[in-house]
Amino acid sequence: MRVILIIVFILFLHADNLSNKTIPYLFKNHYYSYLCFNRWKYINEFAGKREDLLSIVAYSCLKKHYLVYALDLAKNLRYTKDGRINSTYIISLFAIKNFLIRYIEDGFNLKNITIPYIENDDLGKIFYLTKEKNPKVDNNSYELNLSNTKVIVNYNIKTNELILSFYKNKQLIKKEKYW
Repeated sequence: MRVILIIVFILFLHADNLSNKTIPYLFKNHYYSYLCFNRWKYINEFAGKREDLLSIVAYSCLKKHYLVYALDLAKNLRYTKDGRINSTYIISLFAIKNFLIRYIEDGFNLKNITIPYIENDDLGKIFYLTKEKNPKVDNNSYELNLSNTKVIVNYNIKTNELILSFYKNKQLIKKEKYW
């Protein structure tokens, strides 16, 4: 939570400089948090008019793994074929997160769940690997092997984050938190 507050404070300091920049410019220059935290400004301005721009804002949220925020945008991506495809992608990732949480908390059986395979996001890969391997859950987490990498999947009930920690040779190489 402190990290988000720090990011918001930094974004507030730079807001005047960034508010006159275009969405593609901000995305290209990795201002993902700024775009995502200002999603309602963009939704109010572009809903029903520029789904291409709203999709960029949505992907900014996904780059930061803010699935809940991306859902705000997904609800507004419905007028064009590309918008509907992007909306389905976002909703699928959110559903995957929730199914994995149910698996961890309740032992929910994933075998009968069919969601389009999402290969360009680690969460999608972990979902299908979990579904296939059915690993044992211990203390709100479980382990998988993904391409010679050990992955620990953990659910933090206090923050409602699903956390993927990737290890190679017992060394943490990346950690992704899906909120």
